[in-house]
Amino acid sequence: MAFESVSIQQTPPTDHFITLNGLRLHYVDWGGDAARDTLLLLHGGAANTHWWDYVAPHLTELGRVLALDFRGHGRSQWTSLEHYGPRGYVEDTEALIDQLGTRVILGGHSMGAMVAVWVATRRPEWLKMLLVLDSPGTPPSLWRRLQWNWRRRAQGGTRPEMASRDEVLRRFHLVPGPSTVSREILTDLALKSSEQLPNGRWAFRFDPQTRAWRRVGAGRLPYPKVRSIHLPTLILRGAQSTILSPRRARLLHRRIAGSVLQEIPNAYHHITLDNPPATTAAIVDFVRARQAAEETGGQIQASQVRVR
Repeated sequence: MAFESVSIQQTPPTDHFITLNGLRLHYVDWGGDAARDTLLLLHGGAANTHWWDYVAPHLTELGRVLALDFRGHGRSQWTSLEHYGPRGYVEDTEALIDQLGTRVILGGHSMGAMVAVWVATRRPEWLKMLLVLDSPGTPPSLWRRLQWNWRRRAQGGTRPEMASRDEVLRRFHLVPGPSTVSREILTDLALKSSEQLPNGRWAFRFDPQTRAWRRVGAGRLPYPKVRSIHLPTLILRGAQSTILSPRRARLLHRRIAGSVLQEIPNAYHHITLDNPPATTAAIVDFVRARQAAEETGGQIQASQVRVR
């Protein structure tokens, strides 16, 4: 299956708010047939549901498609520093699935993929499939941990304000870079990820304190035991990713028995933005093959999925 282009002029999803674990959280619904399946999509750190805008509308043929804003991100409620971190994000995701009352296909990008992996090890009976987008799903490398420790003092603080939309566009950038994202998508994402404040100034829609949770460590969780995952799992890696190396991708692939590993060409870490058509096609092919096997009670043939 191929998608020649992705338009940013898609029909927008509907916004919803729900109280989970004492916080008012935001999620979006792109529609689709919930009687077939429900896909729940999770964004990365300092991001929001709009990181899925260029992929999610094309997934509705698979079922109902939802995306959650984590606490302190997007339009979800902020909280105190000690309530940020993996524990809160995992518990919010589990609470939403519990509210939905159905098994879901859980997908995540970057930090959201780590949250999805945690949920898969804690609540496997609540999931039908797992989608891991450019995330190692395992403890970070020593070098990455040293980088986090070095940056810790500069994280957190108050949300910076900007004078105008033009300043928003100048200051908005993807972390980590580099990226092959188009200027049109980057502009669209910057405006959707910011808001005008009552004083007339502008700011990005996330709490900078979400990046500083390691200072207190209350939000920590033991690293997930990925070998315990026995769900149909798709692992996607940006071919030029600096976050998920080929070696770590293969390691995750070996640890999750029966998983499918595929590289997305012309993409770095932000694969849903760098190459939405290829990312969409990979997800659709994977899920559709397993849905067909489930409907017929048959086995998935190797020719039904593209493994690279």
